[in-house]
Formats: sequence, structure tokens, C-alpha cells
Amino acid sequence: MKFFLITIDVEDWFQVENLRPWFPMESWASQEIRVEYATRNILDLLDRVSAENGIRVKATFFTLAWIAQRMPHLVKEISSAGHEVASHGFSHQLCLEQAESELRRDLEESKKLLEDIIGDDVSGYRAPSFSISEKVLNVIRQAGYAYDASYNSFGLNGRYGKLDSTRYPNKGIALDLGDGFYELPLTNLKVPGGCLPCAGGGYFRLFPEAVFRAGVRNILKKQDAYHFYLHPWETDPDQPRQNQASALSRFRHYHNLKKTLPRLENLISSFRHCSFCTCREYLKAVSSDC
Repeated sequence: MKFFLITIDVEDWFQVENLRPWFPMESWASQEIRVEYATRNILDLLDRVSAENGIRVKATFFTLAWIAQRMPHLVKEISSAGHEVASHGFSHQLCLEQAESELRRDLEESKKLLEDIIGDDVSGYRAPSFSISEKVLNVIRQAGYAYDASYNSFGLNGRYGKLDSTRYPNKGIALDLGDGFYELPLTNLKVPGGCLPCAGGGYFRLFPEAVFRAGVRNILKKQDAYHFYLHPWETDPDQPRQNQASALSRFRHYHNLKKTLPRLENLISSFRHCSFCTCREYLKAVSSDC
């Protein structure tokens, strides 16, 4: 059985790290909030593609607690639909830029808030911009999480954290960090001398659809699971535009937004033979097998 892990980072258009100079956290409450609309579009798509293909597509929604605090009904809706609710922290600050005490508070408060909303355990965490380190992972573990899903092996983005994955035994695509705590990396396409970004996000919009799909197919030939991520704002072409950012930042943020949902539907349909399960379900499956 091949597993296809769809993960959604539930944050809004103005909370993206590339736009932070124009939208500091103190300005968030005054911005046009569109994440509810965009997230519902993803939920509707997952329901529709499940029905059309005769499969059950479950996903993991790494939810920013700032959003959950204002829209608990949306978090309940995600959970009630059978998807996993996990944490994306509270303030979307890079973990590597926070003091340990500040990071611990962010981790614990976001976990508790989400658990209070859904009435269930929150097992997973994803760091903003994948900003982890060995030290950060220890804090995540100590905050009561069962897994982290933040390691991105693509090394050309300076915000991404580093991890020596060779130090840990594999369970499927997961890394067993010990004491029941796992790292669930994003999956990129390994090539001689490195890797190509094939885990989703902006690369899902930037690469030709057939090329991206071929990369996923290549990954699944070599391993038991593919781990994909996306943001709701990447499906929202009508979001407000920030024209003061650099041309490169604007291109990365706004390119092909109209195509994201149709591409996601096509991607799921192309791999409908896979098991579309949550991160927690995948870890349970591979840890019991190994």
C-alpha cells in the first residue's frame, strides 16, 4: 500500500513570511480575513474528489492558533469532517528566531487551544517556514507533541531548518527520534547531488503540472509514502495584492493561484490508488509494522 499524505497549513494571505514586512502581527486583526472561505473550498474539494473516485481522502490541517481563536467553528468543521487537526503554532514566528521560553509557550498555548476546541488530542506540529533544528525538536517533544512535520530537505531556502536525518532509524518515511516522538519530513525528489522540491506549496504552482505529477510518481516508486503540503491562500486568486514586495516575492506568492484547486483535484485523482490518510494515521500504521 502506498500512502499519500495531504497536509494543509491553515494561515491567511497576510501571515506569509514573505509579506511580514508589510503585515506585522499587530496589523493582522485589521486585514481582510479570507482563510475561512479558502479552507472551505479545500474541504469541499476533498469531499467531491472522494465521492467521484470512490475513495476516502483524509488530510491533516496544521492550524494557526491565531486563526482558531477567531474561528473555532472552522476548526470544529475540519475535525467533524474526519480530518486531523494539528498545530501550526500561535503567532507564525520562525522557531529559530524565538527564545526557548517563548517557543515553548507558543507550542503549549496553541496545542491547548486547539484541543479545547475539538475535544481531542492534538498530536502534530508544523513549524512556520519549516524552521526547525535539533534543539527546536526537543522543545516540541517536551511540549507534548507526538510528531513534528517540518523537515524540508530542499536546502536552497534559507528559512528552512537543518536536520541530520541519517542519525535516526526510518519507519516508512518517518524518522524515529526516540521515546515515541517522530519527525515526518516533506518528500522531495532525490537526484544526484541533492533534491528537487516536489512536496507542494509554491513549487506545486510554479512547475508544469505534468512535471510535478511525474516527480510524485517517481517518489512513490521508491518509497511507501508521499507527503504534500499547501496553504489555503494558494487557492484564492481574489485575495488582496501587496504591490510593494519585490517582483520575485510577488511572482512566488501570486503565480497560478487560479490553477491550484484544479491541479489538486487532478493530483488526487491521478493517485487514487493510494491511501489518503492523516499524518497521525500514517505514523500509527508504520510504527505498528516496524
